[in-house]
Amino acid sequence: MDKAKVLETIQTERAQLDGLIAQLSAEQMCQTALENQWSIKDVLAHIATWERRCAGWIQAGLHGERPDKPEKGYTWEEIDKLNQKTYLENRDRSLDDVQSDSRLAYQDLLEQIQALSEDDITNPQRFPWTDGHGLVPYIAANSYEHYQEHFEQIRKWLSDDIMQA
Repeated sequence: MDKAKVLETIQTERAQLDGLIAQLSAEQMCQTALENQWSIKDVLAHIATWERRCAGWIQAGLHGERPDKPEKGYTWEEIDKLNQKTYLENRDRSLDDVQSDSRLAYQDLLEQIQALSEDDITNPQRFPWTDGHGLVPYIAANSYEHYQEHFEQIRKWLSDDIMQA
């Protein structure tokens, strides 16, 4: 996937997620409703955290460093534990703060990707820390694929909520 398509997909999927969330009241956003007992607010904080992690990995790579993935002190097998840590760190933040931070994290990641060269994005050998996979799988997993995952989770909750009303 080339840079233009990556950016287009990120923007399209984020707009879809944002459009769904825009239909919700503040009360709905803060209601513990999803299967993991998170609120939509918690999901926004979770997504923003992963966007920031991805941006950090890219920055480290641009400086010739090998980032700690997914985060220092955690392995990929400990994703649930890391996500729980993120939840606990963010659950008491205000909705306004989380929404503002979510917009900033998204914009920062988007701007960082826009600043990358085509080679940075598509060359699987460009960043040694990607182990020959290139940036696209990392960008996808922490942006548009992540948006799709949580869009479906929220959409299902909304349809179940409507059915119970």
